[in-house]
Amino acid sequence: MRTSASVLVALFVAGVVTVHGEARAAGALTWSQHVTGPGEETGRIASTRDGGFISFVNFTGTVDLGTGPIQAPGGPEGRGLALVRHSPQGQKSLLRVLSGWYALHLATDAEGNIVILGGPAGAITSNLFSDDPHLMKLDPLGRLLWLRPIRQSELSVHALVTDRAGNIGLGGYTVGPDSSPRLTFIRYDGEGVKQWTFVDVNTVQGVGRAATVDSEGAIYVAGDAKGPISVVEPYLIKLSPTGQPQWRRRLDGAVGFALGVATHGNRVVAVGTFANTFTFAAREHSSTANLGIDQDAFVAAWTRDGEERWAWNFAFDIDAIAMDLNDGVTLIGGYQGLSPDTAALGVPDGNAASAANVYVAKLDRIHGSWRWVRTFPGGQDRGSPGLDEGTVAVTPDGRPAVMGRFHDTLRVGSRTWTANGLSDLFQFGFEP
Repeated sequence: MRTSASVLVALFVAGVVTVHGEARAAGALTWSQHVTGPGEETGRIASTRDGGFISFVNFTGTVDLGTGPIQAPGGPEGRGLALVRHSPQGQKSLLRVLSGWYALHLATDAEGNIVILGGPAGAITSNLFSDDPHLMKLDPLGRLLWLRPIRQSELSVHALVTDRAGNIGLGGYTVGPDSSPRLTFIRYDGEGVKQWTFVDVNTVQGVGRAATVDSEGAIYVAGDAKGPISVVEPYLIKLSPTGQPQWRRRLDGAVGFALGVATHGNRVVAVGTFANTFTFAAREHSSTANLGIDQDAFVAAWTRDGEERWAWNFAFDIDAIAMDLNDGVTLIGGYQGLSPDTAALGVPDGNAASAANVYVAKLDRIHGSWRWVRTFPGGQDRGSPGLDEGTVAVTPDGRPAVMGRFHDTLRVGSRTWTANGLSDLFQFGFEP
């Protein structure tokens, strides 16, 4: 959907909320945290049933989560996994630190339990555990309930999701008889017992990279699959609660990947990155070169029956999506400053030599109109351009929290944060 910046900015909703009698703009930054340590910290954030959030941070040696310095039990070279609870206002409390574990994915269930996909880290690995990832369930206080290995020969995991009944789903791929990956989704019950496995034999080189579950238990797995011209295209498949395929959708003509998906009401919204051109809901979407790379972010909405509704392309990349009960769609990603494809973001300030500038935006789920955009100019890209490991979670009333990784600097209002070591993490909370 390409149009002028002035028209796009006019679509923004100038909403105002009231907090303790004080008027605050919709999307206003309410709290922020620079998570810092000497190593390369990574982490994710998820919402909890009480309207707050929980996050994990992988670290080496020490880390400051905003609750004071924390030491890894194994000493300066020890690996630790910290679990932190956040109130809707960003107040933090440390649940526990797991020694020698590394987390990859995070979810919570309807009972407030914490579900993690991870495994032993580094030299802590003992004969008790294999090198395979493990599915771990903890109670709301962080106490271990059970631990199950996930054999890599059975599934290479890229996605973790829970449903209202407490079932747990893992998405990713298995290797087919022709040695190519096949999109795969496995559902477990709340005790980690496998219920069924779906392998998408109708696609070639398919990978499930994200998943969500609707109110009726149907599952949507987003990722990529090879198209008719032997390139991978963004791909979405709907499965019944028993694992039967209902429909499949592609962004035909796009070369790229779906990296996130969320659903609420009669909308299923997928996000990802692409090159080239695709047509969606009778509108053409073409990528723009950023830093010499032909790539844009996309967000596309279908009904639960797979009917096309609206789409946008903009910026450079997009990492995650979440939807709330007030029809909000919150996104996080990275953009190149002064690039022409930032018109949808209001042409924000940012480093023109980098795609590590961060945007957080909220759209309306029904029509795709923009509610608000917040941006945080970054420093130089380190390694691959764009935002690293952005995740987003929302409370039912639409209060977002995001988490991501930056390698150089990040400007947050009047402050400039500088990464300590290889990278640091940022955490932000916003008004609805």
